[in-house]
Amino acid sequence: MGDTRRKMFHGGAKRSLGGFLLSETMISTLIFAAISMGLLMGFTALERNYSATTDFATNHADEMRISDYLALDLRRALSVQAARNDTTIYIPSYYDSAGNPQTPVLDGNGGVYYGAAGSSVRIHYYLSGGTIYRQQGSANPVALAVNVQDFIFDITDAGKVVSTRITFNPTFVAGRASADATAATAFYNTTLLRNTRTDNQIGVY
Repeated sequence: MGDTRRKMFHGGAKRSLGGFLLSETMISTLIFAAISMGLLMGFTALERNYSATTDFATNHADEMRISDYLALDLRRALSVQAARNDTTIYIPSYYDSAGNPQTPVLDGNGGVYYGAAGSSVRIHYYLSGGTIYRQQGSANPVALAVNVQDFIFDITDAGKVVSTRITFNPTFVAGRASADATAATAFYNTTLLRNTRTDNQIGVY
């Protein structure tokens, strides 16, 4: 009886020390690989979504900044030369070359000018090398937005009012962004000019 128990004990111990079968190892490896692949794809998708969302928010902030600068200069414009990604605006000479404010002078016809009669300051907005610049007079250009090579800003001049439209290509869309996807990024602004235009006969009011 004792010998039988010892044999059963030793037999169970041998079975418990045995490893996995080849089929069991392959199945567990496949399951682990599938789970790892799913996790990797999930992390990759999250990273892409985060990058695209950050890029969209940054570009939208750039749109707002450019639009605000354009509205500031258009509001006081005397003349506008509008072209895609290249717009020139002329404003009164509110300040002299030293940066001091100039006294307004009546022109005798109900108008006001600053500095010499007929003088103005040229402000140039343009896209170059993936950067949108604003240059006032002969001063060095100031970068308003960088890494915006896919930006497009258009100016619609209606005389009394000027409208701006700024778009960019969203990176969330795989490959080349469609026209609808780009149109969905549009930022609009309409500005009422407060000065009498010198480049046409249309007044403000």
